[in-house]
Amino acid sequence: MKPIFSTALVWIVAALISIGAWIAFTSETAAVIAIGTVFLAAIHQARMAVDVARLNAALQKSLASDSPTSFPIFRRPLLAQLSRQCAAITEQHTRTRNEIHSEHLQRQLFEQSMRDGLVVLDAHQRVLSANAAAARLLGFDSTAARGRLFQEISRIPEVNSMLEASYKDGQRRHGLLEPPTAPGSIVDAAIETLRDESKQAIGALLLIADVTSEQRLERMRSDFVANVSHELRTPITNIKGYIETIQQIGLADPGQVNRFLEIVERNASRLGALVEDLLSISFLESTNSKERVTMGSTPMNALIDWVDAELGPAAEARGVKLTRDIESDLQLHANALLIEQAIGNLVSNAIRYAPRGSAIEISARTSEAPGNTFNNTANPSATRMALITVTDQGPGIPEKHLPRLFERFYRVDSARSREDGGTGLGLAIVKHIAIVHGGSVIAESVIGHGSKFSLIIPLANK
Repeated sequence: MKPIFSTALVWIVAALISIGAWIAFTSETAAVIAIGTVFLAAIHQARMAVDVARLNAALQKSLASDSPTSFPIFRRPLLAQLSRQCAAITEQHTRTRNEIHSEHLQRQLFEQSMRDGLVVLDAHQRVLSANAAAARLLGFDSTAARGRLFQEISRIPEVNSMLEASYKDGQRRHGLLEPPTAPGSIVDAAIETLRDESKQAIGALLLIADVTSEQRLERMRSDFVANVSHELRTPITNIKGYIETIQQIGLADPGQVNRFLEIVERNASRLGALVEDLLSISFLESTNSKERVTMGSTPMNALIDWVDAELGPAAEARGVKLTRDIESDLQLHANALLIEQAIGNLVSNAIRYAPRGSAIEISARTSEAPGNTFNNTANPSATRMALITVTDQGPGIPEKHLPRLFERFYRVDSARSREDGGTGLGLAIVKHIAIVHGGSVIAESVIGHGSKFSLIIPLANK
């Protein structure tokens, strides 16, 4: 580094001191020279102290601030160079600190925005960080967990065991489990340990994903495939069996052949109805079904006329009477074909179970939207709904079955439903037709006093 004083100044001061010392032996002016020299040195020292204090203040301000700080300019070479070096160092320090802060903020935003849980552990299985999803799924406070052993905050033995095993052998661990903090939920826990060059564990990542919906959908898919396979197999087996029998016995007995052909026809009709229902529910459950359904003003009486024309003969054959109680000029905001199908399914079920000589009433009237209806995305401006009810005088449905009536292939009496030609999809189709319209369907029943199904559909705007 350069000296505080230049070489010339050093020589001048040295010369003055030498002359002053020589005069001290010869003249009274020695005292004056000595005092002057001390005074000049004091002034120089004071200026140095002030400059150093300014430099220190600028340095402290720069270290405490996130924005660049200007440093003073000095005439002394040493202080000028020192000021420039401090400015460069603090600029680099500020840039590095901002980068670290930005990376930390990005990591926090990434972790907290993750739908899955993430826990980062050190070499001793202490929590370095944990996001909100992990805290929710495992049931702990993410802030209080930092620095603690994972086993202290986790109450899931399966996860703790997987973590211990992974730290020992370095193998990735994975498993489905039900956290005690969220009964009914299913999470997928995966543990990956990080190791150094000597194969020693230096940390681990624990990923926890809530797969409850995926598992539920998988079970539904499996159940659906199994049910469809069973429902298709029965009529196909019957058709194949009776055709083989006809081939074996020949046409020698026309009466028996005709009886077998009637059975084949009945099973073929059942097979066709099942395929039609499968296509209907597949369309209604598709994600864009609402956009593909055309809605319009539909008179309620016209829908009931269609029901009478289609199902009236079947009701008469069973000795059941269809009656109606429809509010005058009632107009629905709906797709006529789908509402016809929904009401037809409800009336068809009622006919199937109604005793001979009884009546089935179809009523429709204006009603305020009940609290359990679905969001009316089909007609957002509608404030009132149409309450369409189908009431029978059948044997009734046990209360335990009511919550599951609208599930696909759910039957209260499986044997009777199949004998009557039911596909097990009728009520599920009604439910999805209601959802597409922004409404809902409700089942009420009392054993021995019949059943009532209520379909809630938006009214047309006047």
